[in-house]
Amino acid sequence: MTAQVASDLLPWAKDVGLPIVGFLAGFATSRWTLSKKDRKDLEQKNYENTEKLTGEHDAAYHAYTGAIGGFSNAASADLGLFFEVATKGDRYLLQLNRVATAILSGKVDEEARNQTLLPIIRSAASRTLPDHYATLRAIADKHGFTYNGELRRKDYGAIYDVVERYGPGPDWG
Repeated sequence: MTAQVASDLLPWAKDVGLPIVGFLAGFATSRWTLSKKDRKDLEQKNYENTEKLTGEHDAAYHAYTGAIGGFSNAASADLGLFFEVATKGDRYLLQLNRVATAILSGKVDEEARNQTLLPIIRSAASRTLPDHYATLRAIADKHGFTYNGELRRKDYGAIYDVVERYGPGPDWG
């Protein structure tokens, strides 16, 4: 009886099963591989994303450093200037987190990631983030401002995730 059932299933498996398996294999292969044109288009898109992120980073950085310069050049420290430094600093750090998110999702050019973006993110994790909060704390203490900000890893998770994934970088020490 089992030999009869097996022999009855063989034509069905050939007629129905083989086309289904072929379709699934073709579908999977087309999803996992890209044509040369598709790869070039993806590379171009990643390059454009990198350029956009770099421009946004530079603008946020200049706004932040301008606010710091404005505060340090002011005749007297006031709360408005302090909040400008804090706000522009937060915007800059948020932009760094966006860059890190793009790195993690593979939406940037690989060479630019390695040569330009990773050093910025590594520097942010090791120096910029701690220095930002320490500086704000020192300014607030010096001038009697109330400031409760603190560096929390969860606020900049993508930055720290990039450093963990790609390593701390070369020690040029």
